[in-house]
Amino acid sequence: MLQKKLNELGKLIESEPTSPEVIRLAREIKSECRSSEEEAMVEVFVGSHLPMLTASVESLHEDAVKLQLDEVSDMLNLSYIARKYFKKSRAWLSQRVNGSMVNGKPCRFTAMELDTFNNALRDMSSRLSAVTLRY
Repeated sequence: MLQKKLNELGKLIESEPTSPEVIRLAREIKSECRSSEEEAMVEVFVGSHLPMLTASVESLHEDAVKLQLDEVSDMLNLSYIARKYFKKSRAWLSQRVNGSMVNGKPCRFTAMELDTFNNALRDMSSRLSAVTLRY
């Protein structure tokens, strides 16, 4: 029974490694392990699928910021944000937003840079909401 579920999980991981169904089935398998032999089977399974799962998680990380900004990206001036809040170039900020590869590694925000970006968005939001045009 366990091997059947592991095979099913393996097929799901190959087709959609980050789907909710993968998570649901993995949790189900984990909760049903009753012996050290079953735990060893799961450990071998995880070890054999780890590179694929790791690559999938890396891909999600690369797209996370870009996806979150997707709806408002046309409203944001990355040059302004980079210059005013980071004292960096637009290219620097764009590389992090897009998860671009630089020197063989994907660019990402550090926790502090992500906090700075969130503060910048809040600051711009409050400035925009304070603007009222009148004659």
